[in-house]
Amino acid sequence: MAEPGLTAPILEVHDLHVTFTTEGGPVPAVDGIDFAVAPGETLAIVGESGSGKSVSSAAVMGLLPSNAQVTGEVLLDGRELNGLPGDELRKIRGNDIAMVFQDALSALNPYYTVGWQVAEAYRLHHDVSKKKAHERAIELLDKVGIPDASRRADSYPHEFSGGMRQRVVIAMALVNDPRVLIADEPTTALDVTVQAQIMRLLDDVQAEFGTALILISHDLGVVAEVADDVLVMYAGRAAERGTVRDIFFRAAHPYTLGLLGAMPRVDVPPKPRLTTIPGTPPTPGSITTGCPFQPRCAYTHRVGERCITERPELTPRPGQGDHEAACHLGRRPEVLL
Repeated sequence: MAEPGLTAPILEVHDLHVTFTTEGGPVPAVDGIDFAVAPGETLAIVGESGSGKSVSSAAVMGLLPSNAQVTGEVLLDGRELNGLPGDELRKIRGNDIAMVFQDALSALNPYYTVGWQVAEAYRLHHDVSKKKAHERAIELLDKVGIPDASRRADSYPHEFSGGMRQRVVIAMALVNDPRVLIADEPTTALDVTVQAQIMRLLDDVQAEFGTALILISHDLGVVAEVADDVLVMYAGRAAERGTVRDIFFRAAHPYTLGLLGAMPRVDVPPKPRLTTIPGTPPTPGSITTGCPFQPRCAYTHRVGERCITERPELTPRPGQGDHEAACHLGRRPEVLL
């Protein structure tokens, strides 16, 4: 984990919007988010399923389907990526920016050995022989902790455990030494021990290469351990943004407090039961006015009609640096933890 704010961002996203064209009409999935990450830093993007986390990362990578309209700026070292021709984007994707996908089994081709797949990812961006690429693949498989990498490179994905497959996917993402790594729920469906191993691996890689890491996760325990900055998303929008200490110790949005209240904590007095957030997230595009979290918020009665009629924008928290929250309450809600 780097000390944030000491280096200029390598990746900047400004006013990102993603709308899908469907038979039922346009469906907005991401509604004007901003974030940035610098070399050696970790930005965590958190929120419930359907909040727009993965769509945002896919938009950065240029991996959305043809029915998606993407507007806003995606800048890599100041170069605009949004709207680049496909061949130009392919030179960047996997080389300068790489992604670790959530489902390792789906990300790997069952018909090819893992060594071939890692080597092929390398050959796409380097004019080298198959032998050289295979050697590079073995080097990366060994680096991510695959035992007996030279032999296991000839194995197929189904011959690996879930944790080992995830390591292979990480090797594919790292084979070209990318400057930005997006990890989309990299520990989903893995047991706690393997989760810790995967996160330690990503931390080691980041420390060795100074990689900027964007971690998409719903696991706030992992986020608290590895993140420098946190973006909390709800209904495709930014609900709160700040340092990891801002989010975990000075949370200013009722939704953030709800997420924290549903997580077991060892740094606060124990509760007989964890709290829950009532209701369910809205479907994309269903809320056109007011605060998206208003139907589930315990503080609407303290603000009144404004929560229903006026959409809150991210507002700096007084005396808290870059900490921002999109809430009409105007002060920190009572601690619900």
